[in-house]
Amino acid sequence: MCQTLAQLFKEICKTMYLACLTIFCLSIFAGNSIFCRAALVACDMGPLQYTGVRALSAALILAILCGIKVIKPLPQGEGNVWRDAWQQSSWTGALGLFMYMVCFSTGYVAMPSAPGTLILNMSVQVCMIGWGILHGVYPNKKQYIGYAIATAGLILLLSPGLTAPPLLHSLFMAGSGFAWGVFTVAGKDAKSAALATAGCFWRAALPGLFCVIAGFVFEAQPQSMAWIFVLAGGLASSLGYILWYAIVPRYTLINLSIIQLAIPVITAIQGFIFLEEEVTVRFVISTCLILGGIYQTIRTNHIHIRK
Repeated sequence: MCQTLAQLFKEICKTMYLACLTIFCLSIFAGNSIFCRAALVACDMGPLQYTGVRALSAALILAILCGIKVIKPLPQGEGNVWRDAWQQSSWTGALGLFMYMVCFSTGYVAMPSAPGTLILNMSVQVCMIGWGILHGVYPNKKQYIGYAIATAGLILLLSPGLTAPPLLHSLFMAGSGFAWGVFTVAGKDAKSAALATAGCFWRAALPGLFCVIAGFVFEAQPQSMAWIFVLAGGLASSLGYILWYAIVPRYTLINLSIIQLAIPVITAIQGFIFLEEEVTVRFVISTCLILGGIYQTIRTNHIHIRK
C-alpha cells in the first residue's frame, strides 16, 4: 500500500513538474512579444535596431551554450558541435528566421501584443496547412470547418472599427507567421532541433548585423532601457527554443498543437499587467473563435492523402 502511494505521489510530482515547465516555456514565448513592444513603444527603439540586436544576441547566447556543452554534438558525428550545428541548419531556414524577426518587430510598432500574437499564430497554421496540401496531405471536413471558424475570428479581429489593429502592421505580423512556417519546415528533417536552431541563428546573424548598422544610420537613438528589453528578447528567443525542444518529446503531436494555443492568452495577460494594454470585447470574441477553430482543425488525427 505504501509503495503504491509513493509511486502515485511520484507520478503526480512528475506531472506537476512538466506542467510548470511547460507554462514557464510558453510564458517565455509570450514574453518575446512583451519585450518587443516595450522596446519599440515605451523606449522608442526602431524595428531594425531591435531585430539586429536580437538576432546577434541570440546567436551569441547559443554559441556560448555550444561552447559549454549545454548544446551537444550529434552522437553519431565527429564530436564537433560547431560543424554539426552548421550542417543541421540551412540558408532557407535562416532566411525564414530572419524574416520572421524583421516582420515581427515591424508589425509590433503599432500593434498591441495580444492581437499581434493571435495573427502570427493564425498565419503559422495557414502556412503549415498550405505546405501539407502542396505535399498531398489534405484536411478532412471537420478540419475545414475549424479552419473556417478560425478565419472568421481573424476577420472579426481585423474588421474596421476603433479597436481593430492597423491593417499594414497586421500584414507584417501575418508575414512573420509565414516566415516562421518556412523556418519550421526547413528544419523538419534536422536530427537535432537545438543544433539546427543554433546554426540558423548564426547564419541569420549576418543580415542581423546589416540591420544594426542600418538602424543606427536611419533610426533615432532609443532610451537606454531599450537595450535591456532587446537583450532579454534575445535570451528568451534562444533559451525558450531549447527549453521547448526539451519538453517536446514528452507530449503527443496533438497535445503540443493545443498547448501552443495558450500563447496568445498568456500574451494578453502579460500585456495587461506589464504594458497596461486593454483587453477588448472584440479581442476576447476573436480569441474564442480563432482558438476554437484551430482546436477543431487539429483535434482529429484523420487526414486525406491524395496521390
